[in-house]
Amino acid sequence: MSLLTNQKPIVAVPTFLKAAYLDQSPIVCIKAGRRTGKTYNFVTWLLQEMDSNPGQPALWVDTAQGNIQKYVDRYFEPELKKMNHWENCHWDKQRKVMHLYNGAYIDFGSAERPELMEGFGYARGVLNEAGLIFKKANLWDNTLYPMLKEARVRIIGTPKGNNKFKELYHSNPHYSFSCYDSPFWTPQEIEAAQRAMTQEAFKQEMLAEFIEGAGAVFRNINILVRGSLLTEPRDGRYVLAADLAKHQDFTVILIGDLNTNQVVYYERFNQIDWGLQKSRIIAAYNKFKCVKGIVDATGVGDSIFDDLISAGLDVEGFKFTSASKQELVSNLSVAMDNMSIHYPHIETLLDELSIFAYEQRANGSFSYSAPDGYHDDTVMALGLLNRLFNVKPVEWAGVR
Repeated sequence: MSLLTNQKPIVAVPTFLKAAYLDQSPIVCIKAGRRTGKTYNFVTWLLQEMDSNPGQPALWVDTAQGNIQKYVDRYFEPELKKMNHWENCHWDKQRKVMHLYNGAYIDFGSAERPELMEGFGYARGVLNEAGLIFKKANLWDNTLYPMLKEARVRIIGTPKGNNKFKELYHSNPHYSFSCYDSPFWTPQEIEAAQRAMTQEAFKQEMLAEFIEGAGAVFRNINILVRGSLLTEPRDGRYVLAADLAKHQDFTVILIGDLNTNQVVYYERFNQIDWGLQKSRIIAAYNKFKCVKGIVDATGVGDSIFDDLISAGLDVEGFKFTSASKQELVSNLSVAMDNMSIHYPHIETLLDELSIFAYEQRANGSFSYSAPDGYHDDTVMALGLLNRLFNVKPVEWAGVR
């Protein structure tokens, strides 16, 4: 027997979520602490809505393309199986479209690739992990609102600082739930989390409060934007930094001017062979007559580094470890606080800087990274470039 009918479905919604679940407003925002069941229950909400809207389109938006299959496997498929509908649905993994049993369908998109979502209109929508997806400031105004302006939309997530999620939350019907509301946290687990986390992290992640700058590593991100990228070198003393691709990551090449600590050149690419990547690094280095370079020499990067040395480039190898990455990020954060580094408006760089965050481990130490499913290659390249900006040229052999 299906849990869905042509009438109102019978669904097991937790009592604390019921008012938000049944709210009939066009846009409803739900901020909630970690592990409150918000994603699971609004998968059910979306399937319920599409059951009573045969043939209509819906949109599910998440943080990254790589997370979409995980949500289909862990939430949508099990729910549809419970409802005895999965066999009559079709999941198009390549196009990220789920065709339902009644002619309705759900498009899946991500904040990582918003250009893949544009150009369509929808009757229903769920914006998941809103605290993260709205780190991209223009995502709502430029991409999502035009497609969802006539839809019923549920915007759900844990806050991540103050961004567009906070603005939408306060300007629409809204609900808030903390770990104390959730049946998935025991009092003992909450106490342990409070001891292990910083005060601001606990307020944000567990109590679902909007905290200015919570978890943020970099400040002055937009203030530091100046200048433009160069197609040809000018009067300057240039240095190169390269973070190399691993698996699905990107290789990023940055060139900066030692006289101004300004980024002047940017290149980002992936899924090309190592030989071509080396050629691009060498070409950029020689074009700008760089006096020094620094290159990721971790793993396979070690052989790339050796090849660059053999090609006559004066480059330093940097091996990424947990400790060296933390030092690189900390030094970049200080440089940005002191406004001693600048870069043109590079959208990928600005996005990566804004979402880069720290998390406190159970042992009290911190790790620095982009959220799951996002990239930090451009941030790492900027950190490497900043390292060269802060080394005195007299310490470099052969640099006058």
